[in-house]
Amino acid sequence: MDSKSLAHEGRSRFVGPEFCQELSELTGIELGVLNSAFAGERVNAALDAVKTVVAENLDKGPEDWTEILRERAKAEGLGQYRPGYWDGYELTWEHNEHLRRIGRL
Repeated sequence: MDSKSLAHEGRSRFVGPEFCQELSELTGIELGVLNSAFAGERVNAALDAVKTVVAENLDKGPEDWTEILRERAKAEGLGQYRPGYWDGYELTWEHNEHLRRIGRL
């Protein structure tokens, strides 16, 4: 039986769009949530987080897993929710002012 694994042994890899797309197809978790929750994170850490969310909530479905993952990413400071993630990004003056007001820049 040929079994495909998303885990990567050896050198650390970081999450990319293809990885998030495949993970979304496998779990049903929204692609946008996966992209923002795991931006700049390592693949194995992302897999562990998704496995934990799914394993702890087997009685729920993909919509619930999406919300749980989003809340966990915010609470644990993962991906784009990590303090300092946006440091150095010059988006627009208005957006940067907003980030400064909320203490993210």
